[in-house]
Amino acid sequence: MGKLVAIGIVLLVVFLIIVGLFVYSYTQLSVNLNDVKFHSIDWATLTWDKLLNLGLSTLTGEWFGAAFEIIEGINLNLYFGIANNGLLPVYIPDLSYDVLINGISIGKGNSDVDLVINPGQIKVISSFQNIAKESMMPAISSVIESKGVMEIRVKGIAYFQFFGLGIPVPFESYKTISIYDEVRNRINEEIQKNKMQNSVISSVGKSIESALGSIVNEIFGGEKLDLDLSGQKFADSMYEVGPGAYTYVAFTLPCDAQVQGGFIASDILGDDIIVILMDNYNFDKFENNQSALSFYDSGKVRSGQFDLVLDSGDYYIVMSNQYSLLSTKTVQLQAASLCI
Repeated sequence: MGKLVAIGIVLLVVFLIIVGLFVYSYTQLSVNLNDVKFHSIDWATLTWDKLLNLGLSTLTGEWFGAAFEIIEGINLNLYFGIANNGLLPVYIPDLSYDVLINGISIGKGNSDVDLVINPGQIKVISSFQNIAKESMMPAISSVIESKGVMEIRVKGIAYFQFFGLGIPVPFESYKTISIYDEVRNRINEEIQKNKMQNSVISSVGKSIESALGSIVNEIFGGEKLDLDLSGQKFADSMYEVGPGAYTYVAFTLPCDAQVQGGFIASDILGDDIIVILMDNYNFDKFENNQSALSFYDSGKVRSGQFDLVLDSGDYYIVMSNQYSLLSTKTVQLQAASLCI
């Protein structure tokens, strides 16, 4: 009888130890949202009608709010950290969770995990999350008001399996990201991808092209040049350079001097320009379509800077759009000289 009692006690102790390990391991399981990163944006077809409407919408509000008219959805990569700090290996088949943006529920998500996580291991899994415009509608106002700041919160239940038993582990976690710059940059990219074809431009007319250019510049703000230049500024203006044309800034150096400057170009149909710095002799040759030498030639670029040492004399900074048949470029140029 005493032996049976002893065996019973031993079995009870073993059972309690197993239960203890089980309970301890259960309390040491965790799921956290480690990171959120952009994957892509789903765009509506970017037609010039939509672009014009987008521009007109900015007259009564911020461009960021109007931009949601051409966004069909936002795609994110969610990175979950799954930790097993217990003493027993666990298996997790999948994750299911609710997704909230700025505290507003916008739908559900799930991820196939199919992993065994051993004691002491932390594994990171990625989950692709598409947030369609329809499901995001309740949260759009808060995203616009916060200038693109999104608190991505996920909460759900992960079902870990111990020896075939499904054990629910609730989890809730969040990360904050901003989509403001991302949306701005992607819209600029889409505009460049959807440049007008010659036939479309001919039918729309130059005046509409200029209007669209002005609207887009208003929407996206355009970069402003603000260079820290040494000496006396002799150029700090915006210049309009028509298709197939060039304009220039003439300046005279009364002494040997360091000449510094920079430029940035913008246009809806391609924001590039050629900037050339040459002396009076070579400028005359340039104007007569002859081969000319230059002290600086940017090539066809969107922006650039120069820093030269030049002898006293007469010089010209040429902004050439001669290679373009269609678009007028807006060029901001800053330049200064310092006698040495």
